[in-house]
Amino acid sequence: MKKILFSIAALSLFTSVHAQQLDRSIRPVAGPAPEIKLTDPATFTLDNGLKVFVVEDHKLPTIAFSIQLDVQPEPEGAKVGVSQFVGELITAGTQKRSKDQFDKEVDQIGASLAASSSSMYGYSLTKFQNQLLDLMSDALLNASFQQTELDKLKKQTLSGLESNKNEPDAMLQNVASVLNYSNAHPYGEVMTEATVNNIQLADCKAYYQKYFHPNVAYMAIVGDITVAEAKALVNKYFGTWEKGAVEKANYAKVSAPANTQVAFVPRDGAVQSVIGVGYPINLYPGTEDVLKTRVVNEILGGSSQGRLFLNLREKHAWTYGSYSNISADDVVGSVRLYAKCRNEVTDSSLVEMFREMNDLRNTPVSAEELQNALNYMAGKFAIGLENAGTVAQYAINIDRFNMPKDYYKNYLKNLSKITAADVQQTAQKYLLPEKAHIVVVGNKSEVEKLKQFSADGTINYYDNYGHPIEVAETQDAGISSQEVLDKYIQAIGGKAAIEGLKDLSVVASIKQMGAELRYIRKVAAPDKLKETVEFNGQVAQKTVVNGSKGFVEAMGQQKNMTEDELKAKMEEIDLQAELHPEKYGINYKVLGKETQDGKEVYTVEKVSNDGKDRAVQYYDVNTGLLVKEIANAEIQGQQIVSIKTFSDYKEVKNGNGYKMPFTIEDAGTAAIKISVQSAKANSGIKASEFK
Repeated sequence: MKKILFSIAALSLFTSVHAQQLDRSIRPVAGPAPEIKLTDPATFTLDNGLKVFVVEDHKLPTIAFSIQLDVQPEPEGAKVGVSQFVGELITAGTQKRSKDQFDKEVDQIGASLAASSSSMYGYSLTKFQNQLLDLMSDALLNASFQQTELDKLKKQTLSGLESNKNEPDAMLQNVASVLNYSNAHPYGEVMTEATVNNIQLADCKAYYQKYFHPNVAYMAIVGDITVAEAKALVNKYFGTWEKGAVEKANYAKVSAPANTQVAFVPRDGAVQSVIGVGYPINLYPGTEDVLKTRVVNEILGGSSQGRLFLNLREKHAWTYGSYSNISADDVVGSVRLYAKCRNEVTDSSLVEMFREMNDLRNTPVSAEELQNALNYMAGKFAIGLENAGTVAQYAINIDRFNMPKDYYKNYLKNLSKITAADVQQTAQKYLLPEKAHIVVVGNKSEVEKLKQFSADGTINYYDNYGHPIEVAETQDAGISSQEVLDKYIQAIGGKAAIEGLKDLSVVASIKQMGAELRYIRKVAAPDKLKETVEFNGQVAQKTVVNGSKGFVEAMGQQKNMTEDELKAKMEEIDLQAELHPEKYGINYKVLGKETQDGKEVYTVEKVSNDGKDRAVQYYDVNTGLLVKEIANAEIQGQQIVSIKTFSDYKEVKNGNGYKMPFTIEDAGTAAIKISVQSAKANSGIKASEFK
């Protein structure tokens, strides 16, 4: 059995009664860099070109097989998402196994098996290695590509995209990708509803047939196996895999912007800003600067010991964390800085992020800070080598990226040679605060403060997919909040109709994450409520309020509502709440007039007396109807944003002209659509409903 051997020079300190006492105030001098004797994996190549690397590890009776494709596919253009679906479809049934049968056989041997657009991975006990390889080779060579499976994947993906429309990190990633690489480059392509809907089964098959060939593939085998056994198994299961000509696409050239630009992504109701600073760089695996940039990154923001974290979190308490990443890539590398902070310190956080970049460029790091970073990186490298799979991956990297044969063997030696001067010179080369894309996802109230970071003083606006948008400035409304509310009351039927409401019953369907629920709501003046949510004919949740008492029941568990919870529910229950907001300590303030979704609207802030409950409402200037509301709530320390749109206002049966929205969509934390099927008022709901 071949093992990874470490030979680390030891430093011994001898003391005696005659020796001078050790001064513990002085940091010990770093010893010589450890010498790593890294045994190369066994390797062989099949006749079809598949390169195989084997690392024997007999500590446990387990085995792992991984396949990587060295491909550079064409941009997907109007069909972004094809490659993602290919990976899913490969393991979604074969020509001799249905998806259910395939999944059942994987489960029966307790294995893990997954695939992507450029890889496949399988893991099991060694005694099941034949069954595992039979499944892997069947999926890889005989995937059936069923339309029904693609339809399921598209539906799931569209649901996920809907959920991510207001997810700040997803919004940041999309826009930063487009700006750093352009949508003509695969790294800048963003999946949207339109691109998903454009994808056909033939597109997935074409991708698979074009790129899945053994002559551009590497296989790593790690575990309780011998080289001879591995060679026999790979030939048996993958020897018939047919080679093919696989060309690498030519990608559009990308570079950092000529000067710093600011992009803003409006996120309605945001109480935090998500900040990204980034740009592409020419940094390729195995080149001399890679190790130096890793040291620079570790000092800047590679961990919780980085300057960004210590500054923005530990010193200023503006964020839970701030980090950086400088990455090498065989196509194009990148520099990225990240922070998530409160709205009011968005500009201050950016000032400090740029300060840290400039400090590394202008001032040599101290010997202590440098040594701490080197020690941390050396420790991570050594720990990584305890995983035999890492050794196989290193060997593949060397072959795939034409790296020096001794790159990893000399890793610690080369790491220890990096000086403060190297760090400063590397920072000057790769940290470019004057040539960066700044992307901020947040509240429009912070936009004006960001102009100072833009070289030309302008802010460019983008939607969540990186498409340029126009954002209209808020204008003076020329109307009072009471006038806006009066117009709204008149629009939904008038004061008399609202005062005439004795009870209200609503039946609706709720669509969320691909599931459909049935929602029944009954309200009786002045303080009674019964809500039920049903799934597949069963009550999943029930809420009942009867004056000063109430409970919530879910999963068979019933919990009585607290006094504060009941108090918070009363405005929602009150059928005449619009007529007396002062009863609930609610104040309204007109913020201005603007355009929302093509409609001119009055923007009104709704705030409780204690300031804890806050929402921004949008009333259609022409109709007077409430068309949108953005509310913030803090639940268990997390900010939950609700972004509701109201449409399809209709008269309620027996409501004497009273109207309500029959369609309500919430694009906040979870995408929900409520479609009212029936609504009737004054039907005499029995008191027994609210027991």
